[in-house]
Amino acid sequence: MENLKYIISKNLSIIIPTYNEEKYINNTINSIYKQNGINGTRVIVSDNHSTDKTREKVKVLSKLYSERIKIELIDGGSVGVGRNNGAKISSTKYILFVDGDSILYNKNTIQDGLNDIINNNGELLTCKVKSDSGTIKTVIVFKLFNVINRFLSLKTPFAVGTFFMTDRNKFNSLGGFDETIKNSEDFCLSKQYNPKKFIILNHYVGQDDRRFNKMGYFNMIKLVITNFLNRDNKDFFKKDVGYWR
Repeated sequence: MENLKYIISKNLSIIIPTYNEEKYINNTINSIYKQNGINGTRVIVSDNHSTDKTREKVKVLSKLYSERIKIELIDGGSVGVGRNNGAKISSTKYILFVDGDSILYNKNTIQDGLNDIINNNGELLTCKVKSDSGTIKTVIVFKLFNVINRFLSLKTPFAVGTFFMTDRNKFNSLGGFDETIKNSEDFCLSKQYNPKKFIILNHYVGQDDRRFNKMGYFNMIKLVITNFLNRDNKDFFKKDVGYWR
């Protein structure tokens, strides 16, 4: 198949669910702004009524970066609701969900991801995850996750919310993110995709280690394992484990 390059703005919308992300949102949107080929792309920030300065920072960035990206601020809700609200007003064939603390290191991450998912007739694409803080323990945990995820994805796809690119029609046919889920909503949706149409891009996306610090490394690793073991038990994922608090 010919390896065509596609115009991002005509094919992709970006959705960022936020809640009190004032410490991170600048870096996240800045890393999107620096992406090659990003000109004119719609970036929808779906905010869950933040009580810090997240909204104010987004409004400033929408003016500062207006020559390259079109930033919109809408009302969101819980992370699943926020993502779904953004998806409802998007009109492009593909949607990219990123978290409010995601960092795109490679300036070709979005362009390469879009090209791969279109040229390979994919339905779901993610990246490898890297610790943005660089602490040794988090670096090791993420490396292990990347290896395990590539192996398990042959049967059970898992696109992390840090970078979750999907065909919009397929996303809608699956009902979007389950808004009753209180943890691992990205995994619960990912596992419904065809593993043969799932792609892990060979780029890294950074994520802050704040949840490891809050929940503890042992509890985070335990959560990942128990999530996989309970992948067919929907009620398990409706329990609030404190991940998003």
